[in-house]
Amino acid sequence: MVTTNLFDERRRAVMIAAAKRWKAQPPTPATTQVTPSEQARYDARRSSFDQASELKAQGRLPVFVERKMGPTLDWYTLPPDDAARAAGRPVARIVANVDPKVDPVGFATGFMVSPNVLLTNWHVFPDPGSVRGTGANFLHDETASGVARGIIFEFDPDALFFSAEDLDFALVAVKPKAITGELLSSVNFLAINGSRSKILPGMPIRMIEYPDGGPKRYAMENCRLLELREDGFLRYETDTEEGSSGSACYSEMWEVVGLHHASIPKMRGNTILNKDGSAWSPGQPDDGIDWIANEGVRISALVKAFGGLVPTTPASKHLLDELLANTTDPTDEVAKLATPRAPEALSPVLPDPSKIFANTKGNVMGGVTMNFSGPVTIFVGSGVPASQLPQATAAVATDEALEKALRFDPNYDDREGYNPDFLENDITVPLPRISQERDQEMYKENGQIVVLKYHHFSLAMNASRRMQMWSAVNVDYDASKRTSSGRAFFGQDRWVFDPRIPQKYQLGDPDIYAPAKQIDRGHIVRREDNAWGDAPTEIEFANSDTFHFSNCTPQHAAFNRSQPGKQWPGVQGLWGGFENHIQRDLQSGDTRACIIAGPILHPNDPSEDFGTGPVQYPLVFWKVVAVSTRDTNGRRSLRTYGFRLSQKDVVDRFGVEFAPGEYARYQVALSAISDEAGVIFDDVLLRADTHADA
Repeated sequence: MVTTNLFDERRRAVMIAAAKRWKAQPPTPATTQVTPSEQARYDARRSSFDQASELKAQGRLPVFVERKMGPTLDWYTLPPDDAARAAGRPVARIVANVDPKVDPVGFATGFMVSPNVLLTNWHVFPDPGSVRGTGANFLHDETASGVARGIIFEFDPDALFFSAEDLDFALVAVKPKAITGELLSSVNFLAINGSRSKILPGMPIRMIEYPDGGPKRYAMENCRLLELREDGFLRYETDTEEGSSGSACYSEMWEVVGLHHASIPKMRGNTILNKDGSAWSPGQPDDGIDWIANEGVRISALVKAFGGLVPTTPASKHLLDELLANTTDPTDEVAKLATPRAPEALSPVLPDPSKIFANTKGNVMGGVTMNFSGPVTIFVGSGVPASQLPQATAAVATDEALEKALRFDPNYDDREGYNPDFLENDITVPLPRISQERDQEMYKENGQIVVLKYHHFSLAMNASRRMQMWSAVNVDYDASKRTSSGRAFFGQDRWVFDPRIPQKYQLGDPDIYAPAKQIDRGHIVRREDNAWGDAPTEIEFANSDTFHFSNCTPQHAAFNRSQPGKQWPGVQGLWGGFENHIQRDLQSGDTRACIIAGPILHPNDPSEDFGTGPVQYPLVFWKVVAVSTRDTNGRRSLRTYGFRLSQKDVVDRFGVEFAPGEYARYQVALSAISDEAGVIFDDVLLRADTHADA
């Protein structure tokens, strides 16, 4: 049972903390203006909703995607009040008692974020004990015949409960059947996702709440978003009252953008002020306080925090996994349906499995989990990333674009290559070196390992294996430095040999890619990562540079592509999906990263002869993501994340023309990558390794 005095004290503490944040860092023109890159990301996302509406009208939008978008799809065709009712159905009044014979007393708000889990504030439920005996009262609405009692479901903190004071959130399970027999599934839930481009300062921000514990209210007037903060909070003008804690904040398209948690009072020192300038004291009504604004927690920050929660029971793990499974961005899935694949990504014909090479083994790769702490969250997703969502005229490639081929910069002497100081702020990300044991395998000139420079990246070749040993690329996902026209804009893919080294040291089409029909030319430096610049020609040449044979390795389609195709049902390519999420994570805030990657060229890798001699193909790949992070004092520091990604399972099952395998995610220490790959990372990277002590 909730203790009102303790609840009020916690609510007041959160309110004062919000006021102190305001006083320390009030909104300024610099923090409230919309940058061109933010506007571009928002416009691309908005365009995807237009595409979703068209797909829905054509009957091509899957139900699970439509469910994630919820009432946003009806925004264009139905009156706002109908959309609001749909958005408000999963919003509950939190009540202090669940006895059907007693009138429930409301004291806060919450909303369903998965079929079985409700989100509210930490100051509402700081611990499991504060939850017991309370309930979620849905559909407590005003109607033509009066206020409906609604349906009450009891909370179940034993099944799942998490709370955190810093972001003021609490997640709690709700029992599947109401005390009066109704099913929880009838109220639906609000799908949330980690996109940071759902709303911009100056736009309306709406709320659905239960003020003063009374019936549901829709706050849709005088509701301007003031500021999106990098510390995970947002500020807005929307009217709220006591009892609004835990309310859902929405964009004008009814996407959930925030969790309301506090109104910001005007203060003098540590004293809250009334509108008349007098000191407010506990026990006085809140309506006399001189309110400055409201503060909520950004949903993108919460989704990131939810990914780091560690369940302790099978039941809580199941419920948390169910919640996280619904946090993917639906615009990615719309893009898959609306955007045609480039020619190279078209699914090849699947050969008769009985005729695939018979020398494969039956080994099974063990599963490994991948955990992040800090500002970079890796989620292996699917589909075309939001930054690649085309404008209305760019979704379908023109005939002219399909007829032209990639154009390469003819001047190889002036390519600048990888910049170790790219992250700035006195942060350096040095190139890797080669271990003494592997040094003799490298391509050299005059006794020195040759480092090939391209636009934005560099690499070194393993001459023995005719593939790169490592590559390093500078990545910038600032939308103002990218074209919104998509891959087809540059022309048809065309792979070329690097003329600076002999072709015999580069693995080409005849060696493996052409005869092994299900093997992709797998980019190590990803095309999308490199296709940026300050001028159109720079972007074009950077895009083309990734299509040198020196930058690809044999990767099966089910590993390389984030969405491999119907012949591998239910498979999401590990490498491609992982790359997509790195891109999504760089869409906002600091858009820069340094990525060092390569294959692990093991001497015992399997080989096949396709007519030009035996070719060993790698089973395991590695990638190191280096980013600059900011602490609470604004200081920048380096953090690195190492990953080991394997396609061994698909090779073991299907040979060289491998197919689907069990989904695997690896984060490992950089030192472990060094031991396997024969590359040596600078000490500055090792010290910044987030997995070094794991």
